Amino acid sequence: MLTRIISAIVAIALFITVVYFLPPICFAVAVAVICAIAAYEITWRSGIVKVCALSCVACTCAFVMPFFVADTSLSIYIFALLFLAVLILFATWLFNYEKTSLVMVLTSFFGGVILPLMFSLVLRIHAAENGKLWILFPFIAAWMTDTGAYFTGVFLGKHKLCEKISPKKTVEGAIGGIVFCVISLIVYAYAMKLEVNYIAVFVGAAVLSVIAQIGDLSFSVIKREYNIKDYGKLMPGHGGVLDRFDSTMFTIPASYILLMIIGGIL
Repeated sequence: MLTRIISAIVAIALFITVVYFLPPICFAVAVAVICAIAAYEITWRSGIVKVCALSCVACTCAFVMPFFVADTSLSIYIFALLFLAVLILFATWLFNYEKTSLVMVLTSFFGGVILPLMFSLVLRIHAAENGKLWILFPFIAAWMTDTGAYFTGVFLGKHKLCEKISPKKTVEGAIGGIVFCVISLIVYAYAMKLEVNYIAVFVGAAVLSVIAQIGDLSFSVIKREYNIKDYGKLMPGHGGVLDRFDSTMFTIPASYILLMIIGGIL
């Protein structure tokens, strides 16, 4: 537990430094590195992809993607990047046919394109007006849902939620996660004096919490299907990037859409 706490403190300190005190390009580079590591974890380290070339293509694409997403003037080139990634992945499959499968190619596309495309939207939020305040929305939603679900499940949990996927998760915990998320985001919006419709925040926070739990369970089912304990060891006590940011991978694009609706900032 002490290791987890220390790792969390260090991670939060790094997050605050990069987001609030360094130039935006530093944040873009940090996101690019996180995306590349996530691509490595879901492809090579997980053991799902057994062809090194596929994993290398995925990691390269994952690192490049955030810079295209961050600069709105380059958005049109995202389609070119998507096509190029598909072309290279399938070409790699052709030259490594006997060692490659469709699952490996699709996993590489998921890790190299889909995940970074979703996670990189945090850069769009950051660049918006008052973006340094809005940027915490997806992270609060994910982490407070996780915290609320854990403590509610420990003290009140009786009914299993998805026993075959995550035996410790309960229905009561899931509800507690939603409650914690809603309260946290409303308090945050009020404390930061954000000009929002609080009814919309209430509904949006509940939706974000559900999405966060879907994200958490989605990466858990991948681990269970492929017998993976942790995606990595980057954060002692927490695991890898995907162990820590599994829910956030889903709440970031959801928050981006939500903030366009309730905040009118994007």
